[in-house]
Amino acid sequence: MLSGRGQVHKQQKASRGENHMTEKIKTTALGLVAGASLLALTAYTAPASAADLGGDCCADLEERVAELEATTARKGNRKVSLEVYGQVTTAVMWWDDGFEDNVYVVDPQTSNTRFGFRGKAAINSDLEAGYNIELGWQTADATKVREDNDEGADIPEFRQAHWYIKSNTWGKVRVGFADTANSGIAEIDLSNASVADGMSSSQAGSAIMQNDMGGPAFGNYEFNRANVVRYDTPTMGGFVVSAAWGEDDLWDVALRYAGEHGGFKIAAGIAYGENTDRNNGAGPTDDPAIEVLNGGLSIMHMPTGLFVTTSAGTRDADDFADEEHFWFLSGGLERKWFTIGKTTLFAMGGEQEDRSDRTATFWGLGAVQKIDAAAMDLYISYRHYELDGGTAGLVDPNEDKFDTVVGGARIKF
Repeated sequence: MLSGRGQVHKQQKASRGENHMTEKIKTTALGLVAGASLLALTAYTAPASAADLGGDCCADLEERVAELEATTARKGNRKVSLEVYGQVTTAVMWWDDGFEDNVYVVDPQTSNTRFGFRGKAAINSDLEAGYNIELGWQTADATKVREDNDEGADIPEFRQAHWYIKSNTWGKVRVGFADTANSGIAEIDLSNASVADGMSSSQAGSAIMQNDMGGPAFGNYEFNRANVVRYDTPTMGGFVVSAAWGEDDLWDVALRYAGEHGGFKIAAGIAYGENTDRNNGAGPTDDPAIEVLNGGLSIMHMPTGLFVTTSAGTRDADDFADEEHFWFLSGGLERKWFTIGKTTLFAMGGEQEDRSDRTATFWGLGAVQKIDAAAMDLYISYRHYELDGGTAGLVDPNEDKFDTVVGGARIKF
C-alpha cells in the first residue's frame, strides 16, 4: 500500500507523463502541418518566382525548379525530344533609285527571322523518326518594300511542317511541308558572306527595281518549300542524291557533294525540276510546265581563308517570251583577326534576266563579323545595279541605276 504522499506522487508523475506525451503529439502535428504548408507554398510559388533567383532562403530550391522547367521544355516527352531554336535578323536599308532615296528598317530575306521546333527518337540502332515545324516572320521584307510602302510583307510563313524517318543504311524520307530537292542548291556558300544579303536572288530593293522602275524579276529558280514527299540517299563518298514529288504539280532531283581535298573544302550541287502548278509564276496559261536547271559551287582554302562562290540557273516555259537566267559570283577572305570571331570580307557581282528580256547587272562589297559568345553576326553590304527594261522599257529611261546599303545583325537562339 502506498502512503497518501506516495499516491499523490504517483498521480503527479502520471500526469506529467500524459502532459509530456500530449506536448510531443502537438509538436509532431504542428511539424507535419508546417511541412505540408511549406510544400504547398513552394509548389504554388515556384513557377512565379523561378525567374527571380534572389538571395532568400529558398533560392536554391527555386533555382532547381527553374532548371527542371528548362530541361522539360527542351526534352519534350520521354520518347521524342524537343528542341526550340530560331533567330532574329533585322537591318537598316538605305536605297536610291534615282528618283527617290529613303531609309527603311527591314528584315533581310537571305536569312530571315524565324523560330521552330524539332526533335527525334531512336527506333533501333539504324532507324530514327523525327519532325520539324518552323515559322518565319518578316514585318518588312527587304525584297518587297516599295517606294510607297516601307512595310513589305507582314504575315507569318510556314517554312517547315513535316515528319521523317531516317536510316543510316537506306537514307531519309520526309513527308509534309518541306524543302524540295533543289531548295538551297543555288545558295551553297562555305563562307559567312550570305548573311549580308550576299546571294543572287534575295536582293534588298528588288521590288522597287521591278515594280517601281520597270526592271527585271529576280530569282534563283528554286522551288524552295512545298507539300512534298522527299527522299535523300545516305552520303556516299561525299555525294547525296535527292528527289522530291509534290501533289502531281512538281518534281525535282538534285545531286550534292561536300568534301575536303588538299586543304580545300568544297561544296557543290546541281538540280533539275519541273512544275505545272498554275501559281508557279509562268503566266496566265493554266498549268504551264516550267523547267528549271540550277546549281552552285563554293570552294574555300582552309589555311588562308580565301574563298570563291558561284551559282547559275535557267528557267523556261512554253509561254515565256524568252528563257530566264541568272549568274552570281562572289569571292573574298574569311579569317579570325579578332578574338570575338571570324571576319568575312567579300566582293560580288552577277546578272538577272527575266522572261521579258529585262536585265539587271550588279556588283557590290560586304563584310560580316561573327561574335561567337553571343551567337551573333554583324553585317553590312553595298550593291550597285544597272537596269535595262527590255522591250517594255523602264518607267523612266533616265532612272536606270539603283543603289542600296544594308547593315544589321542576326542573333541565333
